Amino acid sequence: MKIFNTTYNIESNINKKIVLISDLHYFNKKNIFILNKVFDKIKIINPDYVCITGDIIDHSTVFDLDLLINWLIKLSSKYKTVVVIGNHEYYVNKKEKIFNLDNSFIEKLSNINNLYFLNNKNIIIDNINFIGLDLGKEYYINKTINININNLIKKGYYNILLCHSPINIDKIINDNINLVLCGHMHGGLIPKCFRKIIKKAGIIDPNKKLFPKYVYGLKRINKISIITTSGITVLSHFNLLRLFNFIYSSEIVIINL
Repeated sequence: MKIFNTTYNIESNINKKIVLISDLHYFNKKNIFILNKVFDKIKIINPDYVCITGDIIDHSTVFDLDLLINWLIKLSSKYKTVVVIGNHEYYVNKKEKIFNLDNSFIEKLSNINNLYFLNNKNIIIDNINFIGLDLGKEYYINKTINININNLIKKGYYNILLCHSPINIDKIINDNINLVLCGHMHGGLIPKCFRKIIKKAGIIDPNKKLFPKYVYGLKRINKISIITTSGITVLSHFNLLRLFNFIYSSEIVIINL
């Protein structure tokens, strides 16, 4: 699978470089090959921060998890790394309607040096206030949003919100947020070569909604910039289509502030 870079220049007085990646969907040691290629690309970019917006693991039962943890340790040893979780960090049993966090993985994340796991928390690094949201199981079951981020926003700082899914993000953010970083949408399953033609819609989103809007790229709500990456693993949500992964490319987003 090819890896391409997409660069966005966001007007600010921060003078920092961020790499955004999402939807690694790690399952077993076979995935380490692509992750090592991602790491090599990030080394060339040499960002100030790396932001990972969820779905790091494919589901709660993964194999060779230590390889993934070691990869994250290697990444965070070179770059300040900010992480939030997505829907795939939850254990899902649809038949029994069980939807719980994989706490063993969360604990391992929380113990990595220089990696900031933000679960409805914030951290100020340099002059940036990073806010990380866990949208919660109710969001992924029925899209219910009951989150107030006002107490996590810090005036006088550049506020960056990391949130796995951009769906209904306008119900969460307010004008005190400067930048929102998302994943989850897998580019609407639009291959990169067609994105200049199909600019604002995708074929299908992870909720099986046809022709979703704003599934990748940069958009703005008032003065707030929202960037959604198509992710590292594009077809993870659609098991039968994984054979067609070669059609799509992994994306690393570079953000110059």
